[in-house]
Amino acid sequence: MIEGVRPPAVSGVFYEGDARSLRGDVDAYLAGAGTPRLPAESWRALLLPHAGHVYSGRIAGHGVGAVEWPGLALLLGPNHHGEGASVALSPEAAWRTPLGDVGVSSELAEALLSACPDLRPDPRAHRREHALEVLVPFLQVARPGIEIACVSLGEPDFALCASVGAGLARVVRAFEERGRRVALVVSSDLNHYLPRPRNRERDLRAVDALLQGDPRELFERVLVRERISMCGVLPATALLEALKHLPPTRARLLAQGDSGDAFGETSRVVGYAAVLWETLPETPGTGRTR
Repeated sequence: MIEGVRPPAVSGVFYEGDARSLRGDVDAYLAGAGTPRLPAESWRALLLPHAGHVYSGRIAGHGVGAVEWPGLALLLGPNHHGEGASVALSPEAAWRTPLGDVGVSSELAEALLSACPDLRPDPRAHRREHALEVLVPFLQVARPGIEIACVSLGEPDFALCASVGAGLARVVRAFEERGRRVALVVSSDLNHYLPRPRNRERDLRAVDALLQGDPRELFERVLVRERISMCGVLPATALLEALKHLPPTRARLLAQGDSGDAFGETSRVVGYAAVLWETLPETPGTGRTR
């Protein structure tokens, strides 16, 4: 199942196409997070934006640079093009960017296929998709040698998202029982193409649902009741479901902005946020979290 290399689809379009320029951009974005960084064992998940680096790179860099990274990361994103399986695992052995190749963990990929009955290995879902690709250079710089697994979700079905989330939690628990930490990363922008004041109102409603941590509330608020055009709501729903089955976390908004921050055009913006889920510390002597 694991073979070949997934070539870059949006290099030179969503981000710089040559290694030197790309490395310089990513270094600058990561530096914006400041220090100290949260240790790898002290956080569970991140939600990051996936627009062109010139638009959302500052927000993505703030999130990626705020933490130390374990050696494994599971990337969850939307399927913008509607190609391939509804829940699709990238079957390639590596993802390539101008900075080189990032290896796919065959062990993590096989565990996901075993734990998630709806998941299918399908390169078509990832072939033209930018949502995960634009984040890979950040991980390459922040954690050289990191291994990944890439999953896309494209079917607006709450039960399906919940099933995937429960499977993700089983995989993460199994790896951590063997002492191997797995970071969970969701790729999502927020609301699209309204004037900044109206767009920000919808962004805040989506962020509020993320911080509440209720997967059904997020799904229904965004897709049913308020029609917020948050493109990564499906992987975010799966993440919130996974977090229900893992040790407790606390969500925190790290950074927020929109596309108007880049060039000043605010009549029709896309919203971005970086959200972090920190693990809660245990109360000494009880094994319980505070």
